[in-house]
Amino acid sequence: MTARQVHRAPADLDDPAAGFSPVNWEQVGEHEFVVRLRYRHGEWPLATAHAVRQAALLVAHEAYGVPRGDHCVFRSLSCTMTAGSPAPLEPGTETTLRLSCLQPDLRRGRLVGARFRGEPADGEPPAGRAEVDFAFLSPAVYRFVRGSGGGGEGAGESATGGREFRPAPEQLVFRGKPVDHIPGMVLAAAALDAAAGPDTTPTGLTCTFTGYTTPDEPVRLHLHDATATTAEKTVEVWALQSGRRVFEGTVLTG
Repeated sequence: MTARQVHRAPADLDDPAAGFSPVNWEQVGEHEFVVRLRYRHGEWPLATAHAVRQAALLVAHEAYGVPRGDHCVFRSLSCTMTAGSPAPLEPGTETTLRLSCLQPDLRRGRLVGARFRGEPADGEPPAGRAEVDFAFLSPAVYRFVRGSGGGGEGAGESATGGREFRPAPEQLVFRGKPVDHIPGMVLAAAALDAAAGPDTTPTGLTCTFTGYTTPDEPVRLHLHDATATTAEKTVEVWALQSGRRVFEGTVLTG
């Protein structure tokens, strides 16, 4: 049996804005990987999504050869905590994820899209699991899709109501460089914050990204209580920008 090789994570794939920093990775199956990361900051359940996102981007570039210059565009995201309230990690704590690349879309040997599922390996934290779905676009394709607005749904929806959200300047970065859109993780964090209350704590999020979100116009977050049971509260959340629906999902709170 061939010994597995552990690969060090390149420094240029680190994202200072993320809650986790990749340390190394190894391939353990055709589309199965083990990724080790170092915790920096962040609260559950979004910290789990950050960990899986970082691991997925590392594997996409290093194992599947996605070019560094391609744009990694969120299509969907889900994250959930395990039962109970996980204790916060100390900064610098290392954790290991088992990462699966589900339904990889390979065209002429090039990965153009994939859904990644991550969960703790050997019972280690983070205390939860997450899935991220990316499209990988070349710069030319990204410019075309970006210029078309990214297919945002619900054009003409009311621009009033809800609560206004504008990202802070430090949120408009990716791997330390400015971006021309509001990152998907920033929208996910805003949705979790909006659904939180004095007596409720978000425990999970499932969402899709339906259009590009520019940093130049305000985003309006809308919420609707869709609770079906008393044990767990369900909040529907969606975001509008310039009359387009750019984000929608469901937040679970305990």
